[in-house]
Amino acid sequence: MSGCAPQSPDHTSWSDQAHQSLQSVSSEVATVALLLRLEAQHKVPGKYQQVVAQDSESAVGATMDSFGGEQPEPRDDAEYKRVTSLMSDASDLLSQVRIAIVRRDEDAYPDLLRQLEGLQSNLTRAEERVG
Repeated sequence: MSGCAPQSPDHTSWSDQAHQSLQSVSSEVATVALLLRLEAQHKVPGKYQQVVAQDSESAVGATMDSFGGEQPEPRDDAEYKRVTSLMSDASDLLSQVRIAIVRRDEDAYPDLLRQLEGLQSNLTRAEERVG
């Protein structure tokens, strides 16, 4: 049985990958937040909302899979945990948004938007910390 060993980038490469991954996740969170803002103005068709939400959720999952397979240096362990935890939070929240959109649970949108905006702030701070 053959398998692939995780990548072991040096500190600088790992930091660059963490920054890029956080930027990617942050972009997807911002996209879904915009989607909910536009929905509040009735500017986005329902089917399109579902596609955007699902695509953003999938993109975050792919970023998590890619970044999660990186082996950090021991000095990056704490930051690795913070970054992967934020990515997991984003994935969970985007799943909640997708579910609400598919169910047309518009009453949930304002709270989900507030959560997305808070997460966006946390992602931005994390980007600055690792970048």
